[in-house]
Amino acid sequence: MHAPTLAEPAFRPTTAALGADVVGVNLHDPSPADLATIRAALRDRLVIRLRAADLDDVAFTRLAERFGELEGSPDYSRSRAVYVAASPKMTVVSNVTEDGRPVGDHGDGELNWHSDQGFVDRPSAYTFLLAREVPPAGGNTSFCNMYRAYERLPDEVRTRIARLKIKHQESHTAQGIPRPGYREIGTSDPRELPGPQHPIVRTHPESGRKALYLGRRFGGYVPGLTLAESEKLLDMLWAQAGLPDDTWTQEWTLGDLIVWDNRATMHRRDAFTGQGRRRMHRLTTLGERPQ
Repeated sequence: MHAPTLAEPAFRPTTAALGADVVGVNLHDPSPADLATIRAALRDRLVIRLRAADLDDVAFTRLAERFGELEGSPDYSRSRAVYVAASPKMTVVSNVTEDGRPVGDHGDGELNWHSDQGFVDRPSAYTFLLAREVPPAGGNTSFCNMYRAYERLPDEVRTRIARLKIKHQESHTAQGIPRPGYREIGTSDPRELPGPQHPIVRTHPESGRKALYLGRRFGGYVPGLTLAESEKLLDMLWAQAGLPDDTWTQEWTLGDLIVWDNRATMHRRDAFTGQGRRRMHRLTTLGERPQ
């Protein structure tokens, strides 16, 4: 008898504006062809899904390290310890509690559209999110294509924002809650909140394509404009992000590994209050300074 032929590494695009299933790859010991397939899928489809990833935390970390230098969440961005002993730069996204204490961060509420770590000088490039526990329903994660959001803008708007920047505030969560270390901030005026400035339009270093780069809505401010002008412009730009034709939604099953490119996408999470335990292990790679 002949040994069964392993499937060749390949990716199968969704019918949406982004997203693909990657099949036939060895996640424990990826070959050059496996890595090339994953990279091509990320370049072309921005978000990929790998089913039934039976990786322990060490193997998961080893895989993510093949795609760049890993970064941990800044201490000031965490409301509690979320590190995993076997992988110090791994964080836990979870509503689970043990002995009355939360295991992980971000609870079970809705998370609004955002890109990871936009509030640091060198935001995340890729995020890897592996489902360790999933509830029977709820907690779906949606992604939107920010290339398309930019390309939809009228020419006069693209010209106007070509050289403008957004200040991405670092002191508050997407829900407007002060982070540890910033409890004493007594203002919600985005002009006065701390954070780095990044271009509104960034050019992807690999594809060369331009994308809107908005980060998080709360606390965003366009330097050089009045607050009213900034709010009006940002509201208009945010209205172009997350439109149904530009989105794809992941309905989680145990062992799903989703990888996405923060440089050309945003993502959000549905609430799942009362639906059960949900625990994800997350790794991110360090990106370049947006240009």
